[in-house]
Amino acid sequence: MSTLVARNVWRFYGRAPAVSGLDLEVEEGSVYGFIGPNGAGKSTTLRILATVDRPDAGRVWIRGRCTQQETDRVRKMLGFMPDPFGMPDGFTVEQLLEFFAIAYRLPRRIRRERVQRAIELTRIGERSKQKVTDLSKGWKQRVLLAKTLINDPHLLLLDEPAAGLDPAARIEFRDVIRTLRDLNKTVIVSSHILTELADFCDSVGIIERGRMLVSGRIEDILERFNPRDRLVFEIAGPAEIAARLLEREADVRQVSHENGPTPDTKRLVVELDGRSDAQRRAAIVSLLARNDVQVSGLSTQREGLEDLFLKVAGKQGAGRNDRHSEDEIRSLLGGEELDEARSQRGRPKIALREKRP
Repeated sequence: MSTLVARNVWRFYGRAPAVSGLDLEVEEGSVYGFIGPNGAGKSTTLRILATVDRPDAGRVWIRGRCTQQETDRVRKMLGFMPDPFGMPDGFTVEQLLEFFAIAYRLPRRIRRERVQRAIELTRIGERSKQKVTDLSKGWKQRVLLAKTLINDPHLLLLDEPAAGLDPAARIEFRDVIRTLRDLNKTVIVSSHILTELADFCDSVGIIERGRMLVSGRIEDILERFNPRDRLVFEIAGPAEIAARLLEREADVRQVSHENGPTPDTKRLVVELDGRSDAQRRAAIVSLLARNDVQVSGLSTQREGLEDLFLKVAGKQGAGRNDRHSEDEIRSLLGGEELDEARSQRGRPKIALREKRP
């Protein structure tokens, strides 16, 4: 079941599109990483999903309800943590959360329970009596997340939630997100820092210049982009002999070697075309052993979120030749039907914005 579905969403600022024909689908109970550089359209998209902004064209449904037609009902299902978010003066943490419980029109009998549950989930009990404006950046972010949880939402929209946090605070924040996933919450987290998302996201969308380049489960997408496992061997003896042996193997794309952890060992990095299973790794170890190369260690590095982003968006030093064109991406993902559908829909005019019902 999909918690959120968006179809052909457009948003213009003047004549320039900030979001261009965006399609998005997020499964219930998943953590979805919304990835893209600054200015790619992430915040605009999240504001539209949160019903804070309205698209110039397109539709969004949350748990089957249209955000444009059933806005009030949809908002009861949402928790939105924007970036940035101003903190009012004078409130303690508990008072601020109580204020939002009232704003959500929660019955008096459950307000206290919801506030305490949000405090517990975000682990801010030791700061609950402090003034919000006196807190550090990391604690303020936790308070904002607690505010987002007050109405017990089905879907959480978090815009750059770890921005400005120190490493320890980021680790704690990731633990909170994992807890929410265990509670079967659906979470969309936007970021341009991949390390914030790689540990807990099961699905991603990569957006660039307002266009969704690719969206889906990380492993499913990687499988379509010719994933390459890297096998890292620790060996005793000359690395050159082992390298020449492995370079003759049909599925070996590249072999490199470097100094190992001790003076008498070398580290051999073997990049394969495709994935490696246990049988293939055993065959390589056997090949080296038959040629008197002693293997003292082996680890497998599988391509993940950062590698996927490099292939799709070509960032962080990747050359143009390493990047897939938009046509190649669509072809790999079976995008011919998507292209045909989009050509029929065409580019909408701003006048297509619907009036609020």
